[in-house]
Amino acid sequence: MKKNLYNVTMLKALSLIAVSIYHLLSHRLSGGFLGVIIFMIISGFFLERASVKSSSEVDIRVYLKKIKARILKIMSPIWTIVAISLLFALVFSREIFDDSIQSSLSTIFAVENIRAIVKGISYFDRSGNFNLFTHLWYISVYIQVVIIYYLIDYLINKFDLGGKRLGIFASLTLISTMISYYLSFTKAPIIRIYYGTDTRISAFFIGVCANILYRENKNKIKGIDHKKLARILLIPIVLPFFFINGKSLWIYRTFFLAYELIVALFLVLIYDLEIKNHIAYRKQRPFYKFMIWLGDRSYYYYLWQYIIQVFFTYFLRTRIENRILFYGLELIVLVLISEISYQFLMSNKKFRSKKLIGSLVLIIMLNIVSFAIGNKKQEEMDKFKQNFSQNEAEIKKRNEDAKKIKSKASSGKNTSKEKENLNFKEKAYDDFNFTDKELSFLKGISITAVGDSVLMNVDSYLRDYVPNLYLDGEVGRDMPEGPERLLAIKNDIGLNDIILVGLGSNGSANDSDMEAIMDIADGRDVYFVNTSHLESYMDQVNKNIKAFTDSHDKAHLVDWRSFVKDRDDLLAVDRVHPNVEGSTDYAELILRKILNVNKIES
Repeated sequence: MKKNLYNVTMLKALSLIAVSIYHLLSHRLSGGFLGVIIFMIISGFFLERASVKSSSEVDIRVYLKKIKARILKIMSPIWTIVAISLLFALVFSREIFDDSIQSSLSTIFAVENIRAIVKGISYFDRSGNFNLFTHLWYISVYIQVVIIYYLIDYLINKFDLGGKRLGIFASLTLISTMISYYLSFTKAPIIRIYYGTDTRISAFFIGVCANILYRENKNKIKGIDHKKLARILLIPIVLPFFFINGKSLWIYRTFFLAYELIVALFLVLIYDLEIKNHIAYRKQRPFYKFMIWLGDRSYYYYLWQYIIQVFFTYFLRTRIENRILFYGLELIVLVLISEISYQFLMSNKKFRSKKLIGSLVLIIMLNIVSFAIGNKKQEEMDKFKQNFSQNEAEIKKRNEDAKKIKSKASSGKNTSKEKENLNFKEKAYDDFNFTDKELSFLKGISITAVGDSVLMNVDSYLRDYVPNLYLDGEVGRDMPEGPERLLAIKNDIGLNDIILVGLGSNGSANDSDMEAIMDIADGRDVYFVNTSHLESYMDQVNKNIKAFTDSHDKAHLVDWRSFVKDRDDLLAVDRVHPNVEGSTDYAELILRKILNVNKIES
């Protein structure tokens, strides 16, 4: 792409900003991942633009040379960045290294999207995953599409099908869209649709079709107010950044196609405007100059932004409470490293082959090192998952046993009576030295709990103190599912004295959902446990839970986050679930809160 195509360069900058903010603050810009679609359409448009010069070429060697040149251009910086990032991770963070090394080879050989599908790795749920190269699935798809495109281009020229070029690419676009549509109605996971080359090729080929149509009809584009129409189209391009959710199946049916068509039309408009009314850089507005500057080096910023986010999140997320300072420092580091990479890798093209060989050797050596020392995190996570699976089966049995428990204290009268103690002195929230009287009280109460995998993980530790515990948990469950599950329990077996809610680790904690839980609880005390992890939405979720519990007499906050934020030793390697010691503390934190709320004297 020529550097003087400033309008398109600014569109690339917009895409970069959207994707970067999504990676950083997915709860604020849930549809920011759509920026990748814009990148794809731009890529397809300019792939086709570059192929016009060889429209009559039928020598396969020419196409192989094109593929090689394109791959070298795209993959050269990736190999270098992957090698440097892995080496840094090995030295400073074994957990990041263990997660990232698994995708290193598939990333540099452009099959990471396929590996992600096979392994079932979600792009939308990255909690506890410190893989530095998660975002590079797009580059893998891009390289695969480049190969497919040049193969089709070669066959079109070889069999003299130039007149059917638009029809061929339009048909392939439609087929790709139909595959996506079909998969969205099957049991195929969303990641199969999201990562699939067959489903993603539609965006690239819509870009190709847009270029063909423009090339054939550019002289007919007259009497159009390009700027006005472009501003109108920009609205449906940007607005979905704020509300589209990648986990929703409906967007893979009709929305993606509609969005791609709008972006393609917008691209044609700004491209035509640039060709017919080019404005020199020096005459551009200051903001436009910034966007041009950013768009010009957007590829390097894209490669680095997620890598730097992972390192910052891992090392500094719990150490820098001021979010403005945290994100400001991250931005400074991103600019410095991206600029160094841009200047070094762009200005030393003659050493590209040597850098590739050197990077490949280093990456292979690091994989050998990983094989020799073992993947510590993977081993620990496998053990954790095994224990979790066993615990999941035991929870069902324990729940059946809990149904049979007949306790005089289960009516709720014991708690209301204790609350009348006006001279009660509350103990510290982390005082776990329970007295005999406190233990006796806990043995006599009954709890209905609704939670996610974090709460499921502490079931046995809670049940040691409160035998009459009924826990309904599910991996990946979020707060919006809480009311439905609690109501189902209420209708099925009835609710116990106390309601415990451990939800929010998977993305949200809305007042409406928590209010619904309170309504279903029918005046019972409801204890909400807040969350602790490294995802960007944690602070907002915890803020919402605190505000809600502060404004409701019967809603109580169990502050797990304050207790564990400086205690990584209490967490499993994913930094989300508590380990054995942490699970004990998690359970006892809940119990201390219950004792304090019920004013149990020691």
